[in-house]
Amino acid sequence: MKNRIVTALGVLGLLLTTGCATTDKAPEAAQKPATAQPAAPEMQIGEVLTATFTVQAVDLKQRLVTLKDKQGKSTTIHVGEEARNLPQVKVGDRVTVKYHEAVALRISTDTTGGITSKKETLSGSRSELGQKPAGSVRNTVEILANVLAIDRKTRKITFQGPERTLVVKAPADKDLSKLDVGDQVKLTYVEELAITVEPAPAKRGPGFKNKISN
Repeated sequence: MKNRIVTALGVLGLLLTTGCATTDKAPEAAQKPATAQPAAPEMQIGEVLTATFTVQAVDLKQRLVTLKDKQGKSTTIHVGEEARNLPQVKVGDRVTVKYHEAVALRISTDTTGGITSKKETLSGSRSELGQKPAGSVRNTVEILANVLAIDRKTRKITFQGPERTLVVKAPADKDLSKLDVGDQVKLTYVEELAITVEPAPAKRGPGFKNKISN
C-alpha cells in the first residue's frame, strides 16, 4: 500500500489536476467514446492509510521533487506543467498523504450492459494559486471482475479485474451470502487520495529555552 501512495504522488503531481475526466479503457477493437458520468456518491467509511514525507530537494527547472519518508527512503517524482503551485514547495516542507481504501458502491451479478473492460471517472480539487499544494482526487471505477476470495467478517472481497487483483470493501447493504468465489460481477468502486503540504517547522534560534513566568 505504501508503494501505491508513492506511485500516486507521481501520477497526481502533488494534486495539481482538478475538474472531472472520464476514460473508457476497453480493448482497442471495442473502444467507445467517453461519456459523461454523474458525480460519485459519498464514500462509505473505510480504512485510511496515512503517510508523511519531508521535501528534500526541489528542482523547479526540471520540475523534480525529492521526498523522504520516515524510514529515510528517498523518492523523486516529476511534477507536470499543470502544477501551478510548485514554486511554493520548499525544502523541509512536510507532505501528508491520506489514501482511503477502495470501497464498493455496487456489486451486481448482472454483467450485461455496456462494460467491455474498464471505465474510470476522476474528480478532484486543488488549492488556490499561490498557496501550498493541497487537494484530493477521487477515482470511480466500473469493471467486470471475478471473485477470488471473500472475508465475510471484514466484508472485504478480493477481485481479479482486467488489469490487476484488488481488495474492495463491500457496501453495508450487500448480502454476501449470495456471492460466491468464482462469480463474475459488475463492480463499481471508489478510492480517494488527499494530499496536503505544510511549511517546514520554524527553527529555534541558539540558546532558546522555554521559560516559566512567575
